[in-house]
Amino acid sequence: MRKKLLLIAASALLTLTACGGTVDVDRNLPTDDPAKEVEITFWHCLGHAKTDELRKVADKFDALYAGKYKMNLVHLAGDYDGLHSAAKTKLSSGEVPALAMGYPDSFAEYISKDLADSSLLRLDNFLKDPNFGYKDSEIADFVPGYYAEGNQYQFDGVWSMPMYKSTEVMYYNRAYMDGLNEQNKVKFANDSTFAGLVAKVEGKTREKSATYDTDLAALKEYVVGHQGYTYTVPTKWDDMIALGKKIIKDRSDNQVAGEFYPIGYDSDANMFITQFAQRGIPYTVNDDASRSDPKQHFAFVNADAKAFVGDVLQNVKDKVMVTKGSLGGTKYTNDYFGEAKLVMTIGSTGGSSYNISSNFQVDLAPVPYYGETPKYIQQGPSICFFNNDDDYIHKGAWLFYKMLADTENNTALALENSYDPIRISCYDTANYKSWIALKDEGLKYAIPSITSTLKDYYYTSPTFVGSGTARTQIGSLIKYTYLENRSIDDAFTYAFNQCKSAA
Repeated sequence: MRKKLLLIAASALLTLTACGGTVDVDRNLPTDDPAKEVEITFWHCLGHAKTDELRKVADKFDALYAGKYKMNLVHLAGDYDGLHSAAKTKLSSGEVPALAMGYPDSFAEYISKDLADSSLLRLDNFLKDPNFGYKDSEIADFVPGYYAEGNQYQFDGVWSMPMYKSTEVMYYNRAYMDGLNEQNKVKFANDSTFAGLVAKVEGKTREKSATYDTDLAALKEYVVGHQGYTYTVPTKWDDMIALGKKIIKDRSDNQVAGEFYPIGYDSDANMFITQFAQRGIPYTVNDDASRSDPKQHFAFVNADAKAFVGDVLQNVKDKVMVTKGSLGGTKYTNDYFGEAKLVMTIGSTGGSSYNISSNFQVDLAPVPYYGETPKYIQQGPSICFFNNDDDYIHKGAWLFYKMLADTENNTALALENSYDPIRISCYDTANYKSWIALKDEGLKYAIPSITSTLKDYYYTSPTFVGSGTARTQIGSLIKYTYLENRSIDDAFTYAFNQCKSAA
């Protein structure tokens, strides 16, 4: 009998091996069902408020497969990093789920460096199964970028399937941009007409005032007509930086004091990885050469990367921009945005609830990009399938995924959590169309109307053992330079050495 051993190597990577042979990552689904009910455990990190639709899918599954399979939804941690850490701990003690949500960088570690040591199943046989797989036309119904993410790991084949997806957007203070800002309050300090227009807008949102947009338009018209300060939402990166500098100058010219940053970025890693991609700056690679010599995975130590990090560092020092890294982990940029200490902040659509304010209208725009073609980072969880050495568990897990990925189920699941559904057909459902028709009713309705126009420009980075460390380290460069006073060269050298050790 084969015996499974779960080991943690010195590098904290997980491996799954079998005595007397290698692990079979290419399992087949049985044609029959188990003689008694099999529990299908799903590890996730969703908060209580975001599990309603997932629970509904699980309940449907339990009813359909009563006596055969039963879902066990296990909340393992409160975020993705915590989920990965808890999963490693449980796996090391021999506890193996049927499937789990997470990010590809985590999945790459579960697969490990050696195919014989993989804790995960390769999914090609499931996808092609004549009874329970997907037809070519059904595969074509997955948003291409979402599906393609599953075959970008260190070994050939499909290793994960999308759950729902997100990207970044720019949240901005609409009233500030259109005239309700401190510099105008100074300029029009004794203007009763201005004060009356402000009174109709200040502290209001569309939810609080049916005439909000009309009132704000009247304020903007008055300010523009009297040479006051209004600002245009930028579409390009350089325009955004220039706007930030202009706002700083306008505040200074009018002697406006207080802590303030025009631009916030909630993820240093996303900022650098995205800008590197848009500027053609090498970041990471996953090819034959780097698999043979893992340090070659990390291509970000180059002059162009250092120059761009230097530009961002200077903008942070000049208070044009604040990033999560520059705050040292004590606060988030969305905290500053909610306190009206930011005009624009860039963050995940999945975190939209953190960028809501009851004191001013929050509107959305695509993230300003560099160059001629936009690129937006693809985020949001995928699902991996663990090797339980029990094909009935594998079958139950796969059948649950198919139900979760069903057009109607996935539309409801994604929208309720401010994510994008994974099937092209989802975007033509009545649910989706009715949802985006409410785009003026709040951010959770507005987000899909923005992201539906962006998904053709999504990109992903290579995934391999160490890619998660690369993301962490590239996201720490501002912390290293701004807070720890390292030189840019030293920061890059340190980051590279950390990555090399991980790989």
